[in-house]
Amino acid sequence: MKNKSVYVLLAIGLCFIVNSSYARIKLITLPVREKVMIQLENPQTTIIEEERIVPLKKGFNDIDFSWHNTSIRADTIVFRFLDNKDGLKTNVLSVSYPPNESALTWKVSANKNGSARAKITYAINRLDKNYQYIARSNNDETEMNLSQSIKVINSTGEEYLDAFLDTGKENSLNLPLGLNETQEFINHQFKSIPIEKSYTVNAAELGYRNRAQDKLNVLMHYHIFNDAQHSLGKYPLAPGKVRIYQKDKNGTLVFVGEDWAKYTGRQGEAKLYIGQARDIVVKRIIEQKKRQRINGNLYNIDVVVKYEIENFKDKSLNLIIEESLPHLRNEVYSAYRSAPHNQTIEWRVNSKTNFNHKPLKKLTNSQKIAYEVTLPARLRDENVSKLEKKLNITFKNEW
Repeated sequence: MKNKSVYVLLAIGLCFIVNSSYARIKLITLPVREKVMIQLENPQTTIIEEERIVPLKKGFNDIDFSWHNTSIRADTIVFRFLDNKDGLKTNVLSVSYPPNESALTWKVSANKNGSARAKITYAINRLDKNYQYIARSNNDETEMNLSQSIKVINSTGEEYLDAFLDTGKENSLNLPLGLNETQEFINHQFKSIPIEKSYTVNAAELGYRNRAQDKLNVLMHYHIFNDAQHSLGKYPLAPGKVRIYQKDKNGTLVFVGEDWAKYTGRQGEAKLYIGQARDIVVKRIIEQKKRQRINGNLYNIDVVVKYEIENFKDKSLNLIIEESLPHLRNEVYSAYRSAPHNQTIEWRVNSKTNFNHKPLKKLTNSQKIAYEVTLPARLRDENVSKLEKKLNITFKNEW
């Protein structure tokens, strides 16, 4: 939508001459856009801000704005004046929409002839952006470099050859976009970001490596914290595909895998999947299930889940053990009869639980409980020691 699509209808006003006829309304084409800013920071919506110098006549002015064959969202258009110079005073009085047209008209008053800078803001469809990341971790997986690139695809029906992109950085980027054109550029590069690596098991959500042998999948993740403490936090991190590499002992980058990062706001946390750990073995066994009558058809069911853990790595690490309580309840309930649907679960942790620490607050809720276990490193030329942990849960008032 260049200046060919935006016009100003200047109402010269009522001229009461001898025959009492009205003056003709003059159609004037606006000058070219002074500035165009494309806002890409919002992951859901693309916002256009354009500035134009609007010539005004004293009295009432009709400013006509049309967007034929473009994908502007009509309900998002906002018009306002940015400055009034040389005593020029303006006021936007009303807006009207001609029926069955991609156009609208603002009625503006001016106290004198002159020109004022106006900003027109609107959301637009089919100006799409895709975010991609390259993550490179160091050999000991404590830090990474993170590069964010943006691909912008212009299918709006309009060209923005004078555009600047606002991507959330301190300085905007001049990136002309022609009709049906695609541009790709590096937006952010973050160096030496502290990261954390986690190992997690969860029978219900992550499944079994070998169900017959009760061996759980052990999933590995990198955790990125979008805050100042971790050399981030200035901008939200948009969702996008992340290709992950790790330096080996020789300094060569080895491809680890790829994951889809969710939107991560300031102070948020991103979790990137990097595969399964084959050198950690976790067996999950339901060791005990007892039912005790409370009253009538009400029972308590006492359950003990045993985890046998072996770490074949030559370094110690922390393992997160998560247990889905609805899943566990349904497992043990099936010994008696089918579990009732939509029944509220009441539970408590009992005395046979032997984890060294309390449940992890950020991962534990009414539906799940999680503990962290420190696994000792495997000593050279020695057998791997087996660590045994137990979770004792009582499901209350079952029927």
